[in-house]
Amino acid sequence: MPIINPDTSAMTDMGPIAAGTYPATIQGVQYKNSKAGNPMLEIDFQVEVEEGKQRPRKSWAVITGEGAFNFDQLLRATGFHALADQYKDKDVQPKPSFDTDMLIGQKVNVVIEGNLYNNEMRDQIKSYLPA
Repeated sequence: MPIINPDTSAMTDMGPIAAGTYPATIQGVQYKNSKAGNPMLEIDFQVEVEEGKQRPRKSWAVITGEGAFNFDQLLRATGFHALADQYKDKDVQPKPSFDTDMLIGQKVNVVIEGNLYNNEMRDQIKSYLPA
């Protein structure tokens, strides 16, 4: 049997993040389709869970239809109020284009809540607030 010398002193806790509001930075944005076929964004965040400690998390935002409230909220939290107003206004046609790369590097506050999934507690980004 091998003899090993483990050192777990630098390990990162990957358990759920406690419910609360945390500063976060958008690291990446990918365009995808939801299971229902709706266009959406998958947003990668670095969430600052405590001074100097960050944890990666993902969030999803549908960009059209009744479920687009998270996208509207994200635009407003990142300072794109005028664009959010245009996307929401039914009289504005055609809707302006949006370069998702403009979200990368943006700082927001994310509201995290606990979520029970398959009898296991997980965290989930529920909403976005201005930083």
